Amino acid sequence: MPKYHGHNLETAIQNGLKDLNLDKKDVKIKTINPGSNGFFGFFKKEAEVEIIVAKQRKTTSEKTEATPKAQPVQPEIDQAAQKKLAEDRFERNFAVVKELAKYLQEVLEEMGIDATLEVDMPNNKRVYIDCRTEKEGLLIGKHGRTINALQQLCEFFLTNHGVNYVEVILDTANYRERRQRVLASLAKRTAKDVENIGKPVHLDAMPAFERKQVHMAIEDDANVLTYSVGNEPNREVVIAPR
Repeated sequence: MPKYHGHNLETAIQNGLKDLNLDKKDVKIKTINPGSNGFFGFFKKEAEVEIIVAKQRKTTSEKTEATPKAQPVQPEIDQAAQKKLAEDRFERNFAVVKELAKYLQEVLEEMGIDATLEVDMPNNKRVYIDCRTEKEGLLIGKHGRTINALQQLCEFFLTNHGVNYVEVILDTANYRERRQRVLASLAKRTAKDVENIGKPVHLDAMPAFERKQVHMAIEDDANVLTYSVGNEPNREVVIAPR
C-alpha cells in the first residue's frame, strides 16, 4: 500500500489524498508514524501514513457514460375518451332527470297545482326546474317550506335512481332570487344588531343552501362571524361578534 509523508500527520494525509485525487470519505487512513518535533530541533521525524482506497469514486467520464435511471412512464390522458365518458354520463343523468320531471308533475297535480315545468341541466352537477303556475303561493308555502321540501324530494329521487351529488334548484316566479335578496338583507341587519349589542343572535332554521347564502352575505364583515348549530331540519345560523 502507498505511504505518504509530511511534517505533521495532517500534511501527510493531505499529500496522499492529493496524489490519489480522493477525499477522506473515499479512503481508510492508517497512521504508521505520527511524527515528532524532536528536542530543540534534533531527532525530528516526519509523519507517515498509509492510505487504503475504501471505495472507487466514479470519474466525470464514468458518470457521463453511466446508464441513466429509468423514469416511470406517465400514462397520457386520453382527452377524447374522458370527454366521451362525461358525455355518456350526462346522457344517463339527463334521462333520469326527465323521469324526475314526470314524477314532479304528478306530485304537483296531487297537490292541486297545475304547472308547466321547464328543465335545464347545464352540467352533471346542477339541475334547474322552473315551475310556471298561477298558484305560486301554494307552491312556495309559508317561509318557502313547501318548495324547499319539494326540492329535497327531487334530490332524493335522483339519488334513488343512481344520480348522486347533483344539486336541484326548484323555482317559481323568481322566488329563489327574491329569497336570496331577503336573506342577504336579513344577514346584514342582524350583523349590525350583533355589533351593537355584543351578543350572538340565532336566526330561524333554514335548509343548507339558504344557510350558505347567509354565510356568504357577511363573510367579509370584520366585526362578526357566522356558524351553524343544531341538527337537520332544525339547523340554524348564528351570527356572533368576533
